[in-house]
Amino acid sequence: MTKRKSRCMLLVMLTFILAVGALNGCGGKDPEENENGAGGSGAPKGRYMEEEIKLPLKEGERAINLSKSKEGNPVLFASSDDAKIRRCEYIDGEWEEKNLEWVEDTCKGKMDYPISVTETKEGIQLVIGMGEEMKTCIARSKDGQSGEVLPIPYLEKKTEYGYPTIISAAVDGGGNYWLQDIYQSKFIVVSPDTFETVEELTSMSAGSDGQKMIFSGDDGTVAANTEEGIFSILDKDRKAQGEISFTQMDNGYLCGSKENWYMVSAEGLIRMKPGDDSREILMDGETGSMGSPVNSAVGMIQGQDTEFFVLYHQWKAETYSFARYTYDKDVAAVPEHTLQVFGLYESDTVRQAVVGFQRKNPDIKVEFTGKETGEVSSDDIRTLNTELLSGKGADILLLNGLPAESYIEKGVLCDLTKMAEDMMKENDYLENMMNNTLQKDGKIYGMPIKFSIPVVYGDEQIQKALDSMESLKAYLDKNPDAAIFGVTNKEYIRDFLFQMYQEELVKQDGTVDKAKMEQLLALAVWIAGNAKTDFYEEMDMEGNAQDTLFSNPGSMYLMKHKDMAATDRISSLMDMMVPCKIARTQKLALKSLKSFYLPKGIAGINKNTKQKDIAEEFVKYLFSEEVQGAQLDDGFPVLIKELEAKEAEASSKYAQAYSVSVGGEIAGEDISINAGFPKVKEVKALVELCRMLERPAKQDRAVWDIYQSEADKVLEGSIKTEEGAENIRKKVELYLAE
Repeated sequence: MTKRKSRCMLLVMLTFILAVGALNGCGGKDPEENENGAGGSGAPKGRYMEEEIKLPLKEGERAINLSKSKEGNPVLFASSDDAKIRRCEYIDGEWEEKNLEWVEDTCKGKMDYPISVTETKEGIQLVIGMGEEMKTCIARSKDGQSGEVLPIPYLEKKTEYGYPTIISAAVDGGGNYWLQDIYQSKFIVVSPDTFETVEELTSMSAGSDGQKMIFSGDDGTVAANTEEGIFSILDKDRKAQGEISFTQMDNGYLCGSKENWYMVSAEGLIRMKPGDDSREILMDGETGSMGSPVNSAVGMIQGQDTEFFVLYHQWKAETYSFARYTYDKDVAAVPEHTLQVFGLYESDTVRQAVVGFQRKNPDIKVEFTGKETGEVSSDDIRTLNTELLSGKGADILLLNGLPAESYIEKGVLCDLTKMAEDMMKENDYLENMMNNTLQKDGKIYGMPIKFSIPVVYGDEQIQKALDSMESLKAYLDKNPDAAIFGVTNKEYIRDFLFQMYQEELVKQDGTVDKAKMEQLLALAVWIAGNAKTDFYEEMDMEGNAQDTLFSNPGSMYLMKHKDMAATDRISSLMDMMVPCKIARTQKLALKSLKSFYLPKGIAGINKNTKQKDIAEEFVKYLFSEEVQGAQLDDGFPVLIKELEAKEAEASSKYAQAYSVSVGGEIAGEDISINAGFPKVKEVKALVELCRMLERPAKQDRAVWDIYQSEADKVLEGSIKTEEGAENIRKKVELYLAE
């Protein structure tokens, strides 16, 4: 359970579904299609374009709201730590600024932290903030000169959870104030004259303590999230005028009126009509800032006609950006070129690169197909292999989990050696990773965009025993009842052992050493028998190898049992929080596992692409400072400058405000941990460790599927280790023959 000490936290999750039928990339297109099709002289014209506008924020200021003046101009409200508020109106390309001095005069001693400012088309300003005892204070000015604190009785109603927490407001056509009480999941409609509650409506529970769920329409209606997946459009008398539906992915920021409502979300800029389930995507999310994983829309207005303005917040960086969207009738409706990127796994870093690359190259559309949830099947991989070997497939491949060595042998991948060498001359990268991840005969065929680090901590003798299968067996012979990994599940043991000893198990030609495999399966059965795996039998611990590899779900058991080894996979500073707290408490150090690193997003180029120049430019962009430096948590950057910047992240305001509490009963023992971000010295030690990593931990998903399926049968006792090893050997040979 996460404790949010800061007032606003973001929890955004995007999911995309893999469509095998979409694997055929632009490598298979006829170049002449572009002349008379997309981008050609006869192509349709007109699409929405994005323009970034520089914000007038001063150092230490945060944007608290985006509103609209009575003239229809964007109005940004900004606040600093001293609770002062500035009003900044964007007029003809310039920001006109003014201090809201009436707030200082009116709210002194009553409001310490402004949260939101709403400005109506009549010029009324409504300010919401927090005061002592986390009590909400709401103030109003009718003329922008003088103001008053509103004596709203509802705000005085203290419950066992404290006073009501109002985070946003809307004003309807009758002048009523609609207040969002986030923790009691209510919308409170208050009279602007008596300040009494006119009506209370139930709202959906917010996903974060900054999620706005109520929006004013230009025609006096209000959109309120009253049901799951539904915004009800209500008039001043709270009568329904229709509703608009959305999915969890769509959940974003709204503006509009009775006839048309608009939403900005990761999916894009969307137009919806109340009462009509149809929706029109005016601008695809992947072509604008709304599709960036680091951005969250925190303000949106409709300007003149087809013009929109959106305020974005980068939560981890504590920065803001502002974008204007206009319809350009002279631009080709579809970009001239389409570049396809395919991977078995989702990647926020690639999503970030797609958005940035398209912004720099508006004549290129980049389509990324990844799969975030569920397992990748052998059939998926076979279908992809067929596409690639027939000279088709995506232009750029993210090779994690794919038979990359086989692709090299069959001439599917481009030689990237010259590109890699040029990149490493221009910037300092982790050269071990750039050179070692996917190379053959001194040539580089793929480079990791990001990486994660498997770490081990705990009993020193067990750590030494994990060095090889022989040393592990020798340790167990001497200590037959040893709980090597404490309390864990069978899946973790299965996958950990295979990855650790894969080089002993798999021969140079890709076939499996049956005797070694039988020995591995016997070790897995032995370790599982000592690991109290029954504790996890009824728990949902599913996930693909990319998600769970090296991550022991029972690592916390080390807090009370030092006679075990804990392992974790570190992809971000957040991943360091619990392991560092355990290591600190038990006076241990995080160490690497056999100098392994897990490459993430191994970028390679399809040799059959017809757009090699564009593909190369996109791959280079993946390794640029702009992409490598994006504050994402899907892996560490290979660009050394940005890797070292993680030390500064550890001391940021975001890090200082963030903490996590985990715990519960593990095998009959109550264990709990409260952890904050790792200390700067701990991050620095990890960065130094990263410089020494040189062994890529890779998986061929088809081989892993075979191994996991048979190993599960052995671990559940339905077949013997010898039979399981033989089945694995045969099935892998059959797969290789295909």
